[in-house]
Amino acid sequence: MLWDGNSGVGARIARPLSDIGETIKTAIENIPKIYTNVAIDKYVIMPNHVHIIILLRNINDGRAMRAPTISTVVNQMKGYVTKEIGFSLWQKLYHDHIIRDETEYQHIWQYIDENPENWTEDCYFAKK
Repeated sequence: MLWDGNSGVGARIARPLSDIGETIKTAIENIPKIYTNVAIDKYVIMPNHVHIIILLRNINDGRAMRAPTISTVVNQMKGYVTKEIGFSLWQKLYHDHIIRDETEYQHIWQYIDENPENWTEDCYFAKK
C-alpha cells in the first residue's frame, strides 16, 4: 500500500490498556505530529510487545529535508515513554522489517490485526 498522506491510524488493543499502555498509545499516535513525512498505518499494543507499520513518504517540495530513519522514530517513541513513566521498559534493540510488496504488506497487516486474538497462544502468556 502506498501512503497518500490521508491514511488513518489502524489500532488494535489486546485488552483495556494500563496507564503505561495509554502512554505508549500516545507516543505512537504522536509520531506523525513530530515527523510530517511519517505515518503510522497500523499498530497493536500487546501486554509484552508492540507491532507498528511505519510508512515513510518522500516529500519533494524543493526544500532540503532530512528524512528521519526508522531508528530515530523508534528511539524517540521509546524515549518519550521512558520519560513519561519514569523508567525504561524497553529492550535495547528492536526488530524491523522492510515491507517489499503489497502481498507482504497484507500479510503483516493481518498478522498485526489478529495478534490480540492469538495472545493466549504466545509463549509469554501467563495463565492466571
